[in-house]
Amino acid sequence: MTAHIALPSASTCQRYVVAVAASVFAESVVWCDCPAFDAVLVLPGELPPHSGHRAVLAWNHYFGWALGVEDTPNSSFSVIECLGLGRMPDPFVCADRAVELIAQATD
Repeated sequence: MTAHIALPSASTCQRYVVAVAASVFAESVVWCDCPAFDAVLVLPGELPPHSGHRAVLAWNHYFGWALGVEDTPNSSFSVIECLGLGRMPDPFVCADRAVELIAQATD
């Protein structure tokens, strides 16, 4: 017996990512055409240990969200830590967890 994971529709994914973007006050949403991530949200601030590089949240419809930092503006980023909340957690839960991880990175 093979297990199948039901994937959300493209429109559901888009609405979800936009809702998370609003909850974290993202400056922009970058839709990705790569296997690693479906979308990247550019956050309005930086992670203190990575001064000069904006913080991002990256989403993969199989694994969920990860906090990262831009390597170079508008081109690539490095993942710092997964949010660990599942595939499609509530947008405000994502925002709370992102704030928590950013605060931990500051300490």
